[in-house]
Amino acid sequence: MSEMVVRNHQGGVAVEVGGEEGYAVRNARKKELVEVPWKGAPTMAHLFAQSCEKYSHNPFLGTRKLLQKEFVTSGDGRRFEKVHLGHYEWKTYGEVFACVCNFASGIMKLGHSVDSRVAIFSDTRAEWLIALQGCFRQNVTVVTIYATLGEDALVHSLNETEVSTLICESKLLKKLDAIRSRLVSIQNVIYFEDDSSEEDAFSGSLSNWQIASFSEVEKLGKENPVEPNLPSKNAIAVIMYTSGSTGLPKGVMITHGNIVATTAAVMTVIPNLGSKDVYMAYLPLAHVFEMAAECVMLSVGCAIGYSSILTLTDSSSKIKKGTRGDANVLKPTLLAAVPAIIDRIRDGVVKKGLNTVK
Repeated sequence: MSEMVVRNHQGGVAVEVGGEEGYAVRNARKKELVEVPWKGAPTMAHLFAQSCEKYSHNPFLGTRKLLQKEFVTSGDGRRFEKVHLGHYEWKTYGEVFACVCNFASGIMKLGHSVDSRVAIFSDTRAEWLIALQGCFRQNVTVVTIYATLGEDALVHSLNETEVSTLICESKLLKKLDAIRSRLVSIQNVIYFEDDSSEEDAFSGSLSNWQIASFSEVEKLGKENPVEPNLPSKNAIAVIMYTSGSTGLPKGVMITHGNIVATTAAVMTVIPNLGSKDVYMAYLPLAHVFEMAAECVMLSVGCAIGYSSILTLTDSSSKIKKGTRGDANVLKPTLLAAVPAIIDRIRDGVVKKGLNTVK
């Protein structure tokens, strides 16, 4: 790559900048910092509503239907889950917006106070994004927590932010039950329904909390609509917790203005994004990388198909033999990736190539 010297137009010192020749010069000539993708969208709540209106009939969120689940036992006695999945089933932007409005009203009718926080403790899925946008529509700050976080870190995150409503997957209710005596502020628990087997079903008691399924909250909101309470750009949108690799996890406060500005900036550097694109979502939405990526996708009308690291390719560990992986079915034009995932994809391609040669 060439290096060039760019001088600040206000008379600043010269700096060396890597990259293609001319790129830094073009950026240096830009007189205004991009803060919004378009006028009238200062927050994610505003941006989301406008995108859903603009792309109302376009496919938005897609999830593969679970057709069959089974467990196989390895030679050393360990049991592994294998799934047979069908095609992607889609909700349009208009349909998702209706779900978001219903959920936003539902959490208010459930008794959540706008002055307290909601936490989402779940793997990435369509309902995760719907819950997030529902909270934004009522100016509720969301605490994001990795689904793989240990008990001590989970307790710390929930207590430190004084979360009163916790949203999680049904399979995580067991973990929640084990630590409920240590949680000081939880009042409501909303769980995402799963196609779980009976052996995965939760059989404990969370009687000291109000419990409702995600669909029950949506139904409650649909029957009892509440006017939206849209945030300002300086309102805290999320408190995003780290994985806690160096001690207890730390929460980072991110405003609506921060997320919208990031979205606007990415839209200026990735050309020709639009409703013709399909994005595969599989990284943790509890991390800012995936959240920013999905915010960009919904801003330009992309379809978002949900996946997981365990079902990404035909050879992924959770995919039943003979079932196609998510990427093979979805055929995305876009995906966000980190080096470890690229290595997995490469290994899968190499393995398939070697098998073909044989």
